[in-house]
Amino acid sequence: MNILVIDQIAKRAETLEQALVKLGHNVMVRPPGKYAIYQMVESFQPDVVIVDADSPDRDTLEDVSVTSDRCPRPIIFFANDEDDEVIRQSIQAGVSAYIVDGLQPNRVKSLLNVAISRFEQHQQLKGELKKTRDELADRKVIDKAKGLLMKHKVCDEEAAFAAMRKMAMNKNVRLAEIAQDVIDLFG
Repeated sequence: MNILVIDQIAKRAETLEQALVKLGHNVMVRPPGKYAIYQMVESFQPDVVIVDADSPDRDTLEDVSVTSDRCPRPIIFFANDEDDEVIRQSIQAGVSAYIVDGLQPNRVKSLLNVAISRFEQHQQLKGELKKTRDELADRKVIDKAKGLLMKHKVCDEEAAFAAMRKMAMNKNVRLAEIAQDVIDLFG
């Protein structure tokens, strides 16, 4: 697994790097600040990102949020700040695991596994939510198009739906695309 470690304290980063290499991972260590996290993720394409900081500031959390949106990866924070609000904001920004009390090399493997599992579960939920929203949006477009067809072609709901479904099958496109064409034509 390829892991990007972001830490401004070289000694701390070296300890983490050694623990990860010992587990068989490829590690890229970078200090924060010069490039945004998402730029480093886009560049290096790591499987996991580990950020070691005393306390994540607003800019770091914003950067994590952008990274989570643009190139989602499991992100682990090692921090000294155990403030509930900071932890909540970190999780909202896209952090998969927020670890307080410093780095203990013997815990790295289990922390990676937890973060990856949590990330995968979160991605699955996001995917299901997106699919549900898309289906609902399609349903709304189809219902609106049926109403317009019923009005302009003086037919019942079943006939309007059958006509759109037939057009979609003939053109080999999704029903929602035909419905949008109907709305563009009659709307």
